[in-house]
Amino acid sequence: MTRQARAFALVTLLAAALAVAGCGRHTFDGVDIGEYVPPEYRDDVIESLERSGDNAPELLDALRGAPAEDRTAVSFLIAEMAAADLATVDAAFLFDTARLAREARERFPWGGDVPDEVYLRYVLPPRVSQEPLEPWREYLMGELSVRLEGISSMEEAAIEVNRWCGERVGFKPTQRRDQGVFETLASGYGRCEEMMIVHIAALRSVGIPARQAWTPYWATSDNNHAWTELMVDSEWHYTGACEPRDELDDAWFNESVKGAALVMSSVVGTPAASDEVYREEDRYSLVNSTRNYFKPGAIEVTVKRGGRAAREVPVTVSLWNFGALRAIARDETDEAGTVRLTIGDGEYFVAAGTTESRDWKVARVVAGDTTGVELTLAEALPFEGEFRLVYVEEE
Repeated sequence: MTRQARAFALVTLLAAALAVAGCGRHTFDGVDIGEYVPPEYRDDVIESLERSGDNAPELLDALRGAPAEDRTAVSFLIAEMAAADLATVDAAFLFDTARLAREARERFPWGGDVPDEVYLRYVLPPRVSQEPLEPWREYLMGELSVRLEGISSMEEAAIEVNRWCGERVGFKPTQRRDQGVFETLASGYGRCEEMMIVHIAALRSVGIPARQAWTPYWATSDNNHAWTELMVDSEWHYTGACEPRDELDDAWFNESVKGAALVMSSVVGTPAASDEVYREEDRYSLVNSTRNYFKPGAIEVTVKRGGRAAREVPVTVSLWNFGALRAIARDETDEAGTVRLTIGDGEYFVAAGTTESRDWKVARVVAGDTTGVELTLAEALPFEGEFRLVYVEEE
């Protein structure tokens, strides 16, 4: 065999081996999902099937039984679904979720203007936060279709959806665990997060992209808050959930949010390249959307141990709320021993380390500037002295 022939044979064998390996990655329990699942979701779908335990056959039925026009949607739902749902969800729920989301996209005039990636992450998902999975899409779309008849503008539709929600749900404290859409509608009240869940479900049911937003703690008062962000004409806007106003970017917390320390938004799966990722979790991400509301500053914390950069050290940024220091952000230092955070104007308590070795400082952040904070880990000593965090309202 000539050298060229041997080289050709080697390349052929290598290609065959790669093909077999690729096929193996897309096979679960003897089923090759490559026929039903788009390439970009196959690895995550396999992982979901492995996580689903005894419910795997139900998920396989969903993948194999989905109509061609809904295969991408069903694949995305399974690829990005939380482990608890993977173990319990049935094929019928997945079919209905994908079908009804598609029908809304086709039915309403603005549906075709929503890009696929936005549609998958902010219209299709059946859960908003930690509420139970419920089949709310068909009911809400049916109710809202009457209210939206004759409306062709996505912005006008979004305002009308919030009016409908505001007629049915008001604010009242409930238990810590989020109640579902139907429970909130039946009782007529909920916490701000439960009001947000109803509102976002309603928007999604008519093809309007929406996501939850919140501040962990207000910087100027004892409390926190959650509200709705929605996308109109490729731009994110905000509004109070079930608290209708006549235009977007208008809510009772207009002034409060301008002084917020931090505003977070949640994304199913991987956020857009333009988003500032705060943290990537399992099957979802947290986005730092503070700059969508005002001009923020930034804080860059450098942690050292023995004169060298300290890696993988927990760093916490806190402010004073409800009579105590409350953490609004947590992260670990990178290879250079740093943590960087976009954050609102104000004073913050910055701490690094553990109970055995730590350091802390009070840092002042100014809008438009980056505040550097250097912490040196040392043996922890008992805290002595007085600490006060004071906010001064500038005229």
